[in-house]
Amino acid sequence: MEERAEDLEEGQEERICDCAEELEQLERDKAQLNQQLLRLKADFDNFRRRTQMQMEENVKDANKALLQDLLPILDNFERALQSDRDAEAQDPFFQGIEMVYNGLMAALADHGLQPILAKGEPFDTCLHEAVAMEGSEGDDGLIVLEQIQTGYLFNEKVLRHTKVLVGQNKEEDECQK
Repeated sequence: MEERAEDLEEGQEERICDCAEELEQLERDKAQLNQQLLRLKADFDNFRRRTQMQMEENVKDANKALLQDLLPILDNFERALQSDRDAEAQDPFFQGIEMVYNGLMAALADHGLQPILAKGEPFDTCLHEAVAMEGSEGDDGLIVLEQIQTGYLFNEKVLRHTKVLVGQNKEEDECQK
């Protein structure tokens, strides 16, 4: 009987050891699965963020294409408003056209379109495209004398450069003489 009791104790110890090893293996498996779950969750969050950013970029690209198609229409509006402005200023039709233009520009501004104002500003190759030059050809002190065609920024990026007539700053011109 004594032998049997010892055999039982040895069997129980073996089972306890087996159970402890199995428990350790299960803990390792659990930790590994938790790590995989955390990685998958992070990957999914990154995927969702990238997808959202891509969708926003797609919308911006679509808006950019639409705005580029509208630029010739805006140019025609500007030309119509510039022609004989003083004589037609009191004309209700002219005032209506001006209101439509202002409303259109306000709506486009709400979507990120801003005109690049150039006349009297220093010439900036990032914003302006020089189509003609008056005076000497020195790069120092170039200023925009006339705006030929309005340029636009879309979400702080140049959509179209402003076409300008540039010349030397008159103050600097007098100093050089």
